Order: sequence, then structure tokens, then C-alpha cells
Amino acid sequence: MSSWFSQITSTVSNVTGLGTNVETVQTVADTIKDGQAYTALDNKDLEWTLASGSSTENQVFYVTTKTGAFAFVQLIHSNIGLWNPTISFTCRFYDPETNTNVFKNINMSKFELSADKRSVKTDFISIQLDAEQKAYKINITHPELVVSLDFDRVDKGFKVGEGKTYLGGDKASAAGFVSHKFWPRANAKGTFIVNQKIHEVEGDGMFVHAIQGMQPQLIASNWNFVNFHSEKASIGMMQFQTTKQYGSVNINQGSLVLNGELICVSIDNSVELLDMVKDNETDYDIPQKVKLTWKGKTIKKQENEEPKDVVIEMVVDVKNLIDKIDILAEIPYVIRKLVQSLIVKPYIYQWLDKATAEITVGDEKVSTEGHCFQELVFVSGF
Repeated sequence: MSSWFSQITSTVSNVTGLGTNVETVQTVADTIKDGQAYTALDNKDLEWTLASGSSTENQVFYVTTKTGAFAFVQLIHSNIGLWNPTISFTCRFYDPETNTNVFKNINMSKFELSADKRSVKTDFISIQLDAEQKAYKINITHPELVVSLDFDRVDKGFKVGEGKTYLGGDKASAAGFVSHKFWPRANAKGTFIVNQKIHEVEGDGMFVHAIQGMQPQLIASNWNFVNFHSEKASIGMMQFQTTKQYGSVNINQGSLVLNGELICVSIDNSVELLDMVKDNETDYDIPQKVKLTWKGKTIKKQENEEPKDVVIEMVVDVKNLIDKIDILAEIPYVIRKLVQSLIVKPYIYQWLDKATAEITVGDEKVSTEGHCFQELVFVSGF
């Protein structure tokens, strides 16, 4: 009986991340050198790795138009190490002017990489990166959706430190890792054909290449993602809180592009959820207001340059919920109930609201109004 109990306990610990000991975490902040969170992307950072074992890799392209429309295209390659990889793309197109709000989640089987591993073709979507690694072309041809999108980087991309957080040890001994690479601002232009209607899209973009090198419910209890664009600035934030097994550590990566130049990458950032109201459908407490703060230093252009302090504050009245996604909606009932008992009910909340960013760089102050996309993800209750 004790052997059976041990096996069951081990299984639950592995599935939920609820171990008896708190394990160490080496964050991206631990790999920062000379106080500069910014690290340039190298020639291999945008390659698809297709890591074996329990890993999920994705590229996502966000577009915010000046009229308040919003879209994203995401390609996902998920490998849990036991069966064939799961390949899918998701796409959101939201346009309040035409009363359009569509979300697609399409499964596929084919995944063909280019020789340099930076471009990919699947059954319905292709993503091509040019030789200079400055521009992507995204094309989707599917009975329910047609997309043609040009995505040109503004200034430069980045990673924080070495670009990876290691869970359960260091690089040599960790049980898994999380990796993010960013283009914080891009010029995006293209066409979305949704419900047989053509939508011309032009605006500001953000690109993220992410890898979760272990099962997602073992990594984080929740995620916060912020993607703000205005005429003057692009401000991004990616935060996740590790599960209790890994100490409930908040890991935050942020950036500021001002007047077309990436001037700050920061880690001393915070998300404060305010005026909480319970969602009776999910039992989660959901904010009516979010206070966002970034604190960092300007990126040094020369070795002997003294960086300036950077502070950004933004308070967003969360009013415009564009979607609430039940992640387990397509899972069979029995498995769904089992997973819910172990990791609660994973949900994604997505909002798009107008907001004003108050930016201070040294002695210079800038106030800029734009559109702020926020994503709040509940993954694990442990």
C-alpha cells in the first residue's frame, strides 16, 4: 500500500508541481552583466529548437492599429515526449469599428523547417524570416481564415541576460527552463480575410519567440502580459510567478521603445491588480484596474556612458474584455475534471483598453496615450 501511495503522490507532484521541497530557480536576472538587462539577439536566437521531452515552443505576432483594432497570429509546436508533437496555430482578429471579434484555434500535422531553422511551413501557415533577420512574412490560407502580414522590426530585438530562466537548478542541472526573445516594436501591414470580409491592417507590432522547456503547469501559477503602443512609444512586460515548488518567484521582463529606439530593458517591474471582483463562472478574482510600473536604466551605447534612470507608470481601467478562454474546453470530460482537480481551471483573460503611459527618462518626462493589450493567465493553483 505504501508503494502505491508513493507512486500516486509522485505522479501528483509531477503533474501539479506540488513537491514537498522548494527547489531553486536561476532567473534571467541572475545572468545580467554590468547592470544592463539588455542583451542583443544573436544569429541563433530566432531559430526553432523543437526540443525533445516536455516542451512547448511558439512564435506570436501582435498587431495594434491606430484605430483600436487588434490581432495576433501564433504558431505552436508542443512536444510532451510521449506522442507525436501537437502543432497548431491560433489567431485573434478584433475590430470594434466593424463589430468583428473572431478567435481561431486550428490543429495541423505538418511542420517543415527551412535549412537555417528560422522559417517554417505547415499545413495552413508559413512564417518566413529574411536573411538579415529584420522582417517576417506570415501567410495563412485556411477555409476559415486568410492572412497576409508583413512584419518589419523597428530598431532592434533583445533578450534579458542569457535569455533563460532555469527551474530546479542551474543550466547544467535544471529540471526545465523558460526562454523569451522579443522584438518590442515592429511596423505591421497586411490583410485579414475573416468571415468572407476583407480587413486591411496597418499598425504597430510586437513579436515574441518563447520556449517552455517543461510542462506549463509545473512552471507558473499565473502569467501577466502587457503590450502597449502609441505614436511615441511601445512598452512591453512579461511576468510569470513560479509555482510553490519553485518558490512562487515573480520573474519580470520589460522594455521601452521611445521615438523609434529601444532605450530600456528592465526587470524591476511590477503588476498590481486592483479593485478585484469575483468571476462567478471561473471563481477567479479579476481586476477592474491594473497598476503597471517599470524601473530600469537606459541601454548604454558606449562602454563609459552613464545610463539614465527610467521609470514608467501606467494605470489601466480594465473595461474592454475581448475574450475569456477556457483552456481545457476541448479536452474530454473525464480528463478535464481530473486536470481541473489538480491544476484548478486554467483560463486566459484578454483586454484591450486605452491607457496613458507616464514615462520618465533622466530629467525628461513624456506622457503618451495609446492602446494597451493585457493578458492574464491562470495556470496552476499550486
